[in-house]
Amino acid sequence: MKSKKLSIISSYILAILFLTTFIFYQTCVVSAEEKTLRVGATSNFGDRQGIQVKKCLELAAEQLNKAGGLVVKKERYRVEMIVYDDKFQADAARAAFERLVYQDKVKIVFSIGTAPVLAGIEITDPNKVLLFHGGFSSQVLSPRYKYAISTRPNTLGFASSGVFWKKHLKPETKTAVVIAYDDHGGHVISDAFEVMWKHCGLKILGKLYCKRGTVDLNPLATKLKALNPDIVEYAGIQSGAGVLNLYKAIYQSGWRGKTSAEQGGQTTVPDIINVCGRPAVEGMTVMIIDPTMIPNPSPLTMAFRKGYTEKYGEWEVEGLRVFDGWYYFVEAVKKADSLDPDAIIDAMQGLSVETVMGTARMSRRPDLGNNRYVDSNNTKYFGEVRNGNVVYLDRVLAIEGIRMAEQIFGGGKWE
Repeated sequence: MKSKKLSIISSYILAILFLTTFIFYQTCVVSAEEKTLRVGATSNFGDRQGIQVKKCLELAAEQLNKAGGLVVKKERYRVEMIVYDDKFQADAARAAFERLVYQDKVKIVFSIGTAPVLAGIEITDPNKVLLFHGGFSSQVLSPRYKYAISTRPNTLGFASSGVFWKKHLKPETKTAVVIAYDDHGGHVISDAFEVMWKHCGLKILGKLYCKRGTVDLNPLATKLKALNPDIVEYAGIQSGAGVLNLYKAIYQSGWRGKTSAEQGGQTTVPDIINVCGRPAVEGMTVMIIDPTMIPNPSPLTMAFRKGYTEKYGEWEVEGLRVFDGWYYFVEAVKKADSLDPDAIIDAMQGLSVETVMGTARMSRRPDLGNNRYVDSNNTKYFGEVRNGNVVYLDRVLAIEGIRMAEQIFGGGKWE
């Protein structure tokens, strides 16, 4: 009798365990059927950085898919990355955005560059398409755009430079000149650097501009030599030919002050040495854009480098600093557990993510009347050229740059 009761009790227990397991399975299991999520991007295939951005996005999607893709509401999605050439021009970008939104039916787009973003945002926002962008313009941070997020630090990036220079600027350095491209983005960048340098206590002797692709930069170099600043800032001048031609003209003019080429100097140092000699670059300050050079790079960084070199044959770094949007997109979708654009935007508010370049954080822009989290900053690494090599100096955390921006540009709470 006792054995029979035990048997009955055991049967009840097994039934309860089975039912519990079944309910757990039904509520937690991820569908085995894989869906496709189309994600779009535009980039300039005509320059080194633009091509590398395309490579970075395609590799990131490939690595995500190999890791199981995105899981949203128990459904698994494989990301299909579609990238078109925007030629860094408004008309080409508009055509690329129209194709992505109206033909490819994407709901997420990545893009860098002011002209492409200004053209594309008028297509994405009315159609509730999320735009993770890198446009250097306050226009794209306007409260009227609900579905656009800046994930390439501009104003905040300059504030991070301010944090660095507050610590490292030498007392004898008292005057500065800013050089930038003569377009909308270049003027925005030069204005921000001017504010930053003034905050650091420097007198701005002038701002000089050049057209993208200009080869003869001797007239600009002559103007710079006449102004004779203690330091010159290459504000947003692209690495490669952009920095090399400018550096060559200025060095050959006879000017011998300090150079800060934060945006594009690191990868161009060997080229400058080949053309001008090692003494020409000694003491040059650059932003380190190769995160594997810093002390103790993260596993994420090293895994991306491994994947990049295996896929493309060599490690290239100029695209790394402008594709933070990918990591925001992935983390926001996970946090929201949704592909609804409004839910993703809500999940972006105050979001902090780990990227190949380090920690990145969302920020408000109260100086522009926008108290939503529509802008971002990431960790910055700074170095100096010593004996012909770039040597790591210091880093500025994303939150430090955000707090400095609050001091420099004001308007209210940025965090």
